[in-house]
Amino acid sequence: MTLEKIFVIAKTTFKEIWKSKILVNVFLIGLAMMVITYVATEFTYGVPERVALDFGLGMLSLSSLGISLFLGVGLLSKEIDSRTVYMVISRPVPRYAFILGKIIGLMGIQVVNVLLLSMMTITATILLGGQVTELLIWAILFTLIESLMLLLVVVLISLLANTVLSVLLSVVLLLLGHVIRETQDISFVATNPVLVKLLDSYHFALPAFYKLNLKSEVIYKSKITSSYLFMSGGHGILYSLFLLLMIVYFFNKKNLD
Repeated sequence: MTLEKIFVIAKTTFKEIWKSKILVNVFLIGLAMMVITYVATEFTYGVPERVALDFGLGMLSLSSLGISLFLGVGLLSKEIDSRTVYMVISRPVPRYAFILGKIIGLMGIQVVNVLLLSMMTITATILLGGQVTELLIWAILFTLIESLMLLLVVVLISLLANTVLSVLLSVVLLLLGHVIRETQDISFVATNPVLVKLLDSYHFALPAFYKLNLKSEVIYKSKITSSYLFMSGGHGILYSLFLLLMIVYFFNKKNLD
């Protein structure tokens, strides 16, 4: 019975976002990406498929992270402000069913977004003489995992802070999660045991988004071991599950009055 309620809330959330025509904008972004890619290849020599992959994966990442950031931050505040949440949880619907349904609905939009732009990226790559490699599929999958992880980060922070602060903190965590590896390679940091331990401990508490970024490896056809791919993907999935549990816990404790 509870699963049915979660499904209904997820379906309703998906339809509401779908009606906002956000995916129409995504489609237009995809078309613009293909046109820009074609124009850019006219000014490059020998590597047009790299241009397609660079633009395609870049737009895919920006679009997915943007949806997670700006739709995720208003996922609950809009429901609370319109008092819709009070109507739902008084039926009765468990709080965890409500929040899970909302998140799953938005995740569905993310999946459609990634599928749409990834198909355009693959099409552009093939038309320009490139190949669809296994690493490209992994990169697309990791982009989806990264966007879902950011979505959960945003929703969690929005339960604890206001909208503006939630956006700022989420962006900071996203940036930190991408530059942490480069920071560890700086000679000043590498020779400082305190900083080394501090940055190592980062991975146990905060999301390491850099592990899900395979763009450079795909473009330059670098080799990555299967163990790294599975460990990085597993990190993203396990961390997302942890965030989901934290969201359910804090939403159950949140005062909605």
